[in-house]
Amino acid sequence: MSDLGMLHYFLGLEVKQEIGGIFLSQRKYAMDLLKRFNIVNCNVGATPMNINEKLCRDDGSEMANATYFRSLVGGLNYLSHT
Repeated sequence: MSDLGMLHYFLGLEVKQEIGGIFLSQRKYAMDLLKRFNIVNCNVGATPMNINEKLCRDDGSEMANATYFRSLVGGLNYLSHT
C-alpha cells in the first residue's frame, strides 16, 4: 500500500485536514450545481412567487422540462441531506 498524501476530495465532499481536526465542506458541489443550472448570479427572494395567486392546472404557459426540474430538486435534496 502506498501513501497518496493528504485527502482533498472524497465522495463529492471537500476535505481540509489541519492539526486541530478535519473540516468537510460541500462548497464545490453547491457551486457545481449552481453552474450546471445557470443560477450562479441569481438574486435571492423571500418568497419566489406571489403568495395570493390562485394556482390552476392550465395557466397558458408551456410545460416545464420535468427531467431538468427533477435533476435540480434531486441535487438540492442531496445537498441538504448530506
